[in-house]
Amino acid sequence: MDERDQMTQEKPEEEVKTTPELSAETSAEESVMTMETDLPTLEEGAIIQAKVVLVQDDAAYVDVGWKSDLPVPLPELTAEKVTSAHQVVKEGDYIEVKVVRSRDEDKVLLSKRQAEQSRLWQELEEVYKEKQQVTGEIKKAIKGGLEVEIKGLRAFLPASQADLGFVRDLNTLVGQESNFYIIEFSIPKRQLVVSRRAVLEEEKAAAEERIYSQIKEGDTRTGVVTRLASFGAFVDIGEGVEGLLHVSELSWDHVGHPSERLKEGDQIEALIIKIDAEAKRISLSLKQLIPHPWETAAEKFKAGDIVEGEVVRITPFGAFVHLGEGIDGLIHISQLSEERVEKPEDVVAVGQKVKARILKVDPENRRIGLSLREPKAKKEPELEKTEPKGASKEETPLLYQEDNKPLASNLGDLLAEKMSAANNHNEKED
Repeated sequence: MDERDQMTQEKPEEEVKTTPELSAETSAEESVMTMETDLPTLEEGAIIQAKVVLVQDDAAYVDVGWKSDLPVPLPELTAEKVTSAHQVVKEGDYIEVKVVRSRDEDKVLLSKRQAEQSRLWQELEEVYKEKQQVTGEIKKAIKGGLEVEIKGLRAFLPASQADLGFVRDLNTLVGQESNFYIIEFSIPKRQLVVSRRAVLEEEKAAAEERIYSQIKEGDTRTGVVTRLASFGAFVDIGEGVEGLLHVSELSWDHVGHPSERLKEGDQIEALIIKIDAEAKRISLSLKQLIPHPWETAAEKFKAGDIVEGEVVRITPFGAFVHLGEGIDGLIHISQLSEERVEKPEDVVAVGQKVKARILKVDPENRRIGLSLREPKAKKEPELEKTEPKGASKEETPLLYQEDNKPLASNLGDLLAEKMSAANNHNEKED
């Protein structure tokens, strides 16, 4: 074999040796490229799944399929105040994280807290669109209203939407958990405005429908006085449904203001006297739970009885005296005194207690006549007799004592006095 043939035979062997080496290098490069291609895209704002692989006090490290495990700092784990990541997650947990920053591969920032908030905003958007209720806690009073926390998000509750009526002190609502309707919503602006009033109005309407279906005129209901006004008292007869107890229905007596008989918080029995379902009005009465006092007046008051009462009103023709609930008697001006009376005010005054005699009772016309004049029995005038010395009874004239003047001691003195008087009269004529 010549040298040329030998070289020809050896050449394939060299090719066989060098080819595998080139193939291995190509395979490694392709593998690296494949791995880089399989890495997830950490797009800012995206929410991705992550597995907790390590928990330390200041952070939790998660596997998101990146080149390496990435940290979630403690402030980004939760909105609550905690001192260690161990209080929030544990190794092996699967959590959602939001990519907050990813432009610098060495400073990728992930947040579990913001991922939860983003999910919550999406949920609230659905709640808003579907006009559903959401539960939250009223945290504090702020300018123009109240701050409400809804699953970690802050919402604004305007003062006008806090209750059914005006709330003088909004701090009285702080700490309450309640249901709300979302009335303004915007994810880009992070705007969340809620209404408690809308929920209360809806609840009140439902309660009214139930109550109105249960009650009827003539029913007696137990209620609680909720507020007083000059014209009457409002009474909660159940589930926040109020009826009006007009001041004229408090008593058979005249009542100037409901506070004379009631106070807020009083529990009372009231009669339903009128129902206007369309206008949502219920009229109540206390006085109609008992018979009118005039129905038994004839049994209670008799002509000739002496009664005691208070002067409640004075007119030019007399004075009215209050004798009992719903019953006044009249003392006519002619019955105020034995003497002639020009004006009733000269004898009695409003508020004065008097004792009077009943002259007449007229239940049909609801009248009682009274008198302050004392009834007097008829008496014969008293006679004083004098018997002159030496005169018999038959001869003795009857002498009447007038004006407490002394009588003459005997008849002779009397005749002398008469003669003297006659002489004086004659002298005057001359």
